[in-house]
Amino acid sequence: ATPGMADALKKTGMEVAEKSMVGQLYHSLLLYPKATSQIAKTILSPVTHMRNFVSAGAFAAANGIMPMADPAAVKQAYQALQTGLKGTRMQNELYEKLLKLGVVNSNVRLGDLSRLLQDVNFGETMTYQKGFRGMMKQLSKVKSIGQDLYTAEDDFWKIYSWAAEKARMEKALRQVGLTKDLNQTFKNAAGETINLTDNWLEREAADIVKNNIPNYDMVGDFVKATRKLPFGNFVSFPAEIARTGANIVSRALDDISYTVKVGDKTYKPFQAIGYQRLMGFGITVAAIPYATTEMFKVMHDVTDEEQEAIRRYVAKWSKNSTILPIKDKDGNFK
Repeated sequence: ATPGMADALKKTGMEVAEKSMVGQLYHSLLLYPKATSQIAKTILSPVTHMRNFVSAGAFAAANGIMPMADPAAVKQAYQALQTGLKGTRMQNELYEKLLKLGVVNSNVRLGDLSRLLQDVNFGETMTYQKGFRGMMKQLSKVKSIGQDLYTAEDDFWKIYSWAAEKARMEKALRQVGLTKDLNQTFKNAAGETINLTDNWLEREAADIVKNNIPNYDMVGDFVKATRKLPFGNFVSFPAEIARTGANIVSRALDDISYTVKVGDKTYKPFQAIGYQRLMGFGITVAAIPYATTEMFKVMHDVTDEEQEAIRRYVAKWSKNSTILPIKDKDGNFK
């Protein structure tokens, strides 16, 4: 190599080293604390686990599916969960099938967190320091249990919704004379010939769940990349709220107008499902939050003016949230 080439290589090496150092500082000073705070506020928080379970159930309701109304679907969903809880892991074949269909193991908040932990090699760098090894080992166990539960809370409702969607589609088609047991065929609105089988119903139900319930696999790469920014937590979740909200309404309208041709007759088998979906979406998005807020105001004797004052006082990320006011025995707000 000539002296000029050697100098150029040396300069390039120094630039790479500087960029590597800047990257390490960025991870250590910004992304590590961000990852740690996200662990604390999600998989290590009992309150957030409760919120995760309830909010995931709300998406079933938004699709016109009554939560816990189908005991068989509840049992099936619980038994398919992959946790250490008693009675789970009893339907592993079903879970594997739903995993291939893209229904389960797709929690949006956990997806953001898991990718961020991979980005910063969370736990690996710190374990090089002898003093941290024991602490990180214990934290890893707790984190693993928390992740399993967080995933299960989301999976439960997705499996339940999948089973409910499949059952009500099958029932609707049966009412117009189509049954999977006879391996019948029909023509849809696009003129395609559909072979009514259990496999078709499973794939259709999976498609609804993937598109109408937040799913990390459906988040765009640009939105996913925001996890590496020092500001903004779980950006994928509000992005999925927007996507799935639009999809629920769109699917409801499609269900209402969906036609099948059986022989010479044309039917709209999913019309009732479409109206249920629209009603469920309206009730979940507007009626339930309003009614719950009013109930809490009555229970704790909170005026409209006090409620507005609370909204001005709370953190900026909660100003547009559904706020349920609570007073303790001394009259202090919580």
